[in-house]
Amino acid sequence: MHSSGGFTLIELSLSIAFISVLSIIVVVLINGTISSYNRGLTLNRINTGGMDLVDEFRSALQNSKDGSALDECDKFKEGDENGGAYSECVEKGGKNFVSIVRYASIKQKGHSEIIENIPVYGALCTGLSSYIWNSGYFSSDDYTVENGVTAATLKYNSGDGSGETLFPNPDTDGGKVFRLIRIDDEKRAVCASQLSIDNNGSYNDRYETSWESGVGGSEFDISDSLVLESGPEEILPSDGHNDLAIYYLDTAIPAESKSSKDIFYSVSMILGTVNGGINLSKSGDFCATPNEALQNMDFCAVNKFNFAVQANGV
Repeated sequence: MHSSGGFTLIELSLSIAFISVLSIIVVVLINGTISSYNRGLTLNRINTGGMDLVDEFRSALQNSKDGSALDECDKFKEGDENGGAYSECVEKGGKNFVSIVRYASIKQKGHSEIIENIPVYGALCTGLSSYIWNSGYFSSDDYTVENGVTAATLKYNSGDGSGETLFPNPDTDGGKVFRLIRIDDEKRAVCASQLSIDNNGSYNDRYETSWESGVGGSEFDISDSLVLESGPEEILPSDGHNDLAIYYLDTAIPAESKSSKDIFYSVSMILGTVNGGINLSKSGDFCATPNEALQNMDFCAVNKFNFAVQANGV
């Protein structure tokens, strides 16, 4: 006797095909869910980190020493004649004593196109604390900074008697690049270290041309003007997981109330992930498209923060 039960070959093939299609759909849904979850974590990390930095900068500006950045222009007052450095400094509201931004050219790895005029490092000097930042382009696997421009470093005089100290230390830190550091600096010495009077008596950025060729412009040297009792503090240290970096930080010309003498600052900041092929020269989505980025797009995000601050003085 023979049994006639079981599946035919056609029925078995259809069952396998159905299970295969169902499995593909499940895998796609799972991958989509994981992608959305990672994307959400990245956006939350950017927004949370950005608001923390806004609170940090706002507090430092609000509680800065009594007096405005205009007072720093007095450094250029002696010998000033015919609308020279002092007058020019006052006209700019002492802005260069508050914020410094350096620009350079970058290139995406694997591409020949040079992207010009991109912020790569700078400083914010609040009158209470000073901050020096390096953009994510110095830490990214996606880009290189061109023309020999190197990441910002800080040279300072240590209060422990060890003399001049360079941060990061080239002997012990092995080429480390910090993304954001903070020091106590009521003198605004960090920004002042970048300024001088040129041969024509104009108030200028003394690295205005040299930084483009990478000649010493990336060093903030405050060793002759400020002694630090404690070394720089890293605000955005690397934790090995989707690190964040400032890509732009600058202020408008400070505004002073004629009646109350209060100082008002308008600050703009762009915060982004190190990974993801971020290109600030693009319009719309600043992250590279998936076939261009060297890193997973789920871990790329950029956000811009604008805020205004009234300096109260202490």
